[in-house]
Amino acid sequence: MSGIGHLAAGLAAKPLAPKVPLVVLLAASETTDLLYFVFTTLGVERPARTTFDWQQGMRYLEPIVNPWSHGLLMSVVWSLLAAGLAYLVYRDRRLSFFIMALVFSHWLLDLLMHANLPLFFEGSALLGLGLERSGLGMVVMTALDLVLLAAGLIVYWRWRRRGKAAGGALALGSGRSSL
Repeated sequence: MSGIGHLAAGLAAKPLAPKVPLVVLLAASETTDLLYFVFTTLGVERPARTTFDWQQGMRYLEPIVNPWSHGLLMSVVWSLLAAGLAYLVYRDRRLSFFIMALVFSHWLLDLLMHANLPLFFEGSALLGLGLERSGLGMVVMTALDLVLLAAGLIVYWRWRRRGKAAGGALALGSGRSSL
């Protein structure tokens, strides 16, 4: 899944977490890819080199596994760390759980797209449906990205419009909201 599909989760989450700035929700939904960029920059993981055509989809030029950013085990770890950080900042278990779910949602969506998500670390079983490996799969994933983004934007903008109509009191029982 491309980044725009992941952003949908952060946008749609805003009405459920009005105390949390939108940028935090968006970053939570993109944590896996943000870590990928950090880890590839530091040399911990290798950047993927790919080719693409509409018949065969995306092809990796060399086998690539990025367990520190995209592995199931580490996705759980990053989700738990994000929940802990959220609890330190907001002192709210519900919000902490919510942030954890947003971080982990990235891995769940990537499970549809990729076929090289390691269960643990390099050498462990690889998971994923691998829709990226066919032209039709890429069309389906691109359409899903756009539908998810549109849905996330609609949820967010409807919530914002209702909040402005209510005189700025956007929070669902928790005071004012931050964008």
